Amino acid sequence: MPNKSVEAIILQVQLYGEADLIIDFFSSQSGRMRGMAKGAKKSKKRFVHCLEPLNWVRLHLFEKQNVSLVRIDQGELIDPFPGIRKDFKKWGQAGFFCEMIKELFGVGDPNPAVFELIRESLKVLEQEKRDQEVFSIYQIRLFKLAGYAFHLTSCLSCGKKAEEIQNPIFSPVRGGVICPSCHKGENGIRLSPGAVRSIHQSMHMSLPQVFRIRFTREIRGEIEGLLKSFSSYIIGKELGSARYLKQLQEAYG
Repeated sequence: MPNKSVEAIILQVQLYGEADLIIDFFSSQSGRMRGMAKGAKKSKKRFVHCLEPLNWVRLHLFEKQNVSLVRIDQGELIDPFPGIRKDFKKWGQAGFFCEMIKELFGVGDPNPAVFELIRESLKVLEQEKRDQEVFSIYQIRLFKLAGYAFHLTSCLSCGKKAEEIQNPIFSPVRGGVICPSCHKGENGIRLSPGAVRSIHQSMHMSLPQVFRIRFTREIRGEIEGLLKSFSSYIIGKELGSARYLKQLQEAYG
C-alpha cells in the first residue's frame, strides 16, 4: 500500500532492540494502529520530540499487506500537552484515557469519533481546573463509542420510565437502571435523579460543549462509583493508571 499521513495520539511506546521503537497509537483515519519506527532512538531529524506517550502528532506511514506493524518513516509534533505533563494527577488521568482505548478497541477498527474524543479531552484536561468532570465524561463517552452506552431511560426489567422512578439503581452487569421494585438483590448503585440527568447529558451533548457540564460533589461521587464498578465488570481488571491515581489520592488527598 502507498505511503500515507495521519494525525494520531500516541498511546504507548516500547523500546525494541537498541534504537527501534514500537508505537501503539490511535489515528484519525484508521483507528488504533501499531507501528515500528526504525532507528528512532538515534534519529535527530525524523522524530524530534515526537514519539512520546500522549503526544498529538502527524505520522508518515507505509503499510504492507499481511504485516501487523506499519512502518513509521517520520513524525511531526502537533501538541505535547505540556500542562498535563507538569501535573501528576492529570498525567495519570491522561494515561488512563490511553489504557482504556487499548482495552476497548482492537487494532484496525476505524473510529474517528474516538480520536476526536481523546484529542478534545486532552486539550480540555490540560486547561481545566475541574479535571474530575473531564475524567468522568471521557469514560462515559468512550464506553458509549465502544458499544456500552448506559440505558437510563427506563427500568430494564419492567420498562417503567426513568422519570417515574424515585430511586433508580444502576446495574453494572446489565448496563442500565432498574427500579427498586425490580431490584432482586443483585449488586447495584443507587442514583439520584440528578446523577441520571448528568450521565445522560454526558453521553449526548456535543463536543466540546459537553465539558461545560458541572457536577455537584454528591453527583460526582455517584458517577465515580458507577464508573468504577462498570469498568471493573467490562474490563475485568484494575488498570495500572488507576492504581497510580489511587496512590496519589492516598498520599495527597
